[in-house]
Amino acid sequence: MILDSELLRALSSGDEAHLEELLTRGNGRVAISVQDSIRLTGVAAPLQVAGARRLLGVTNGGSTALHLVASRGHLGLANRVCELAPSLVATRNRSLDTPLHRAAKAGHRDVAACLIPRMRRSGADSEAALLLQARNRPLGATALHEAVRNGHADTVALLAAEVPELAAMTTDDGVSPLYLAAMTGSVEMVRALLRQLPDGTPSMASFAGPEGRTALHAAAAKGNKDDRFALLRNAMDDEGNTPLHLAVKYGSPKIVSLLLQTMSVNIGSTNRDGLTAADLAYNHLEPGFHYFLDPRAVVKNCFYWIRAPATLGVGVHLHITRDTEEDPKDDVGGMTASGTIASVLIATVTFAAAFTVPGGYIADDRPNAGTAASARRFAFRAFVMSDTMAFLFSIVATCFLVYGGAGQVPRSHRRFYQWWASGLLPAGAQLMVAAFAFGIHVALGDANRWLIRSVYQLSLATVLFCFPGIWAPFFLVKAIWLRAGWRGLINVHQRPMSFGAFFCIFITSFLFKNLTRPLFAMLISVTFVVSIALNITLPDY
Repeated sequence: MILDSELLRALSSGDEAHLEELLTRGNGRVAISVQDSIRLTGVAAPLQVAGARRLLGVTNGGSTALHLVASRGHLGLANRVCELAPSLVATRNRSLDTPLHRAAKAGHRDVAACLIPRMRRSGADSEAALLLQARNRPLGATALHEAVRNGHADTVALLAAEVPELAAMTTDDGVSPLYLAAMTGSVEMVRALLRQLPDGTPSMASFAGPEGRTALHAAAAKGNKDDRFALLRNAMDDEGNTPLHLAVKYGSPKIVSLLLQTMSVNIGSTNRDGLTAADLAYNHLEPGFHYFLDPRAVVKNCFYWIRAPATLGVGVHLHITRDTEEDPKDDVGGMTASGTIASVLIATVTFAAAFTVPGGYIADDRPNAGTAASARRFAFRAFVMSDTMAFLFSIVATCFLVYGGAGQVPRSHRRFYQWWASGLLPAGAQLMVAAFAFGIHVALGDANRWLIRSVYQLSLATVLFCFPGIWAPFFLVKAIWLRAGWRGLINVHQRPMSFGAFFCIFITSFLFKNLTRPLFAMLISVTFVVSIALNITLPDY
């Protein structure tokens, strides 16, 4: 049945005197049908009970009288409605909101405090718990989510203290109240959610966010990297995992780097399984060669370079590969096929370019007949070198990809070949772009200097950004430097026994693994700059 307009006005305005008048009037116009299940108090006068039946109506949105007074913060009316129709605390509107949802959403702490004990008494313990943990539509949010989303810190503190299990619940898309609090940047709400329970046990707050992110991701995304959010950095969830554990678990190199740059983060913390973040990193990825941008490989390498403490006693060394059993489901065909096509194409183009040199040949009736006319020019020499290197790199990459795709080759060896091919192929492509730019320079000569510079600029952008992943690992530099200094960057944490031992250690270091890939891009860039400078100052050189 529908709430009549007169009662609706009294509830909305908070007019307690008018409401009492309406309830004691007890006119018989209101009939009870499906609302018989809603209990009325048995101690009111007959006329009052008859009038109280008017409270059983709902609005067009399915909200009851208690929803209305809760959303408007009328504490006195909320108490009165609960006395007359106590089962209204368990009713939900068409959005599946309980009255507690409405009070939390509007930030009416006193009304929420009034509703919670009444909801606990509304049924058996299990039923009351389900009622307090009710989710609405369409997001599946609890009352605590609504309080956090709307920034009501005092209501958040009340709900976190009185119904602590709400802090562990997530919405349908995996968002926890703590994640929302971090997104809003509210230190007060974060503190309330992470506060210990009255019995001294840790907070039940979940760090979860959408798509594997955590509350610390949210704080970082909002720029909250200062000490106000220090309590988030070492806080533990119900499994004992810190944000660093979770960042490793979800394979988030950037948030791992952010945490490692903060010296207050304890990298030796263990969860309930006795595992440190380094333990998780080492054991989430099997030993061997991995694509250099694999997030889990990046995280694992970072912990190895800084020698983060591990409790399992697993000797993890990046330059040691253990043979593993052949996996019949190992799919190497994709990279092998596409990589082989690309490498063969580069080899074909660069081979043809080597014998179709730009600038033509010297005529037969002149000295040095049949040789390249521009052989003494800097741009031509750069063309020959870049074309040669592109050809050789692509040939070697092709051979490695062939071996890497052969089923007869042990899996660990295949990974080795593919790992090297993944570095040689991009370098070959970059060198081919460089050869193209130098070739255009030689072909144009001094006819159009503006066009030559434009070709260099476009080619430079292509060389630097056609494989943007080669620059990605550099966000780890600061973290490694702060945690382990120069020893971490070159991976030498104790004096090596010999030069050979030093070399074996160094080739697994951050500098070696991450400088070799962009090395050719940087060399090409420098050569482009030199070529442009010579074109301006010494056109005939």
